[in-house]
Amino acid sequence: MKYNIEIIISCYNEEKSIGILYKRIIDSIKLSKKIKKYKLIYIEDNSTDKTKKNIQRLIKKDKNIKLISLDKRIGKANGLQLGFENIEKNSDLVFMMDADLQDDPKEFDRFIKKIEEGYDIVSGYKKNRLDNIEKKIASKIYNKIVNFLFGMNLHDHNCGFKCFKYEVIKKIHIYDHLHRFIAVICKYNGFSVGEIEVEHHKRKYGKSKYGFSRYLIGIKDIIRMKYILSVKKIKLNVLINIAIFMIGILLYKYVLIPLIIYLIIYLWLVYNYHKYYRINN
Repeated sequence: MKYNIEIIISCYNEEKSIGILYKRIIDSIKLSKKIKKYKLIYIEDNSTDKTKKNIQRLIKKDKNIKLISLDKRIGKANGLQLGFENIEKNSDLVFMMDADLQDDPKEFDRFIKKIEEGYDIVSGYKKNRLDNIEKKIASKIYNKIVNFLFGMNLHDHNCGFKCFKYEVIKKIHIYDHLHRFIAVICKYNGFSVGEIEVEHHKRKYGKSKYGFSRYLIGIKDIIRMKYILSVKKIKLNVLINIAIFMIGILLYKYVLIPLIIYLIIYLWLVYNYHKYYRINN
């Protein structure tokens, strides 16, 4: 069986990689035994170089390319969500990948074969990472924590190379930095998650868009996702916490200030829960 696929490509200051990646994608599609038709959706996140112009050059010779160019940076997760919302109804499978040439399009058929085994989403696993030791260690720790907290068994949650069935894309919604938790979100929406080992290429052009702050953001998002996905009876939970706070008022001499701090944190978590709940149901 052959499939109609769409490929969402995240781009920010990747002017030297755009043409090379396009050629690799087209060459892989021509050799593929699983792909019938294709469409490329470039999410250009307000680059400051010639990324946008280079994509526009490609559009002139390939009608299967769509460019979503942003007037201000919105981040990877929000950009991917825009891509999800622009997927056509006749698509069977959707790939997401980065434009930095670290993902290899030759893996397309292997992803599809894994989907054919019965999985709804297949995530890449960069076993032989060509990153520095700091990134390798941080990645292993991060993945172990996420697997433990969310009951999963993936090697590489943060891999940007994934394949989805069309119906998965229409069910999930991501924002902020939640692209790192796509597999977790899919699992909690009842979809089956598979994984394949993919080749990882060292970055040749440009530089990584994430600094040390990614660790702090990662910790914050792990806490947020755990809360969002673990709260089943939100109304009862709210009532219990209000009761705790009222008791605290009666004992204000001892616990009021800590409870105020607790309430602020709790309300922030409740807000994020409802934000997620609204867009995934």
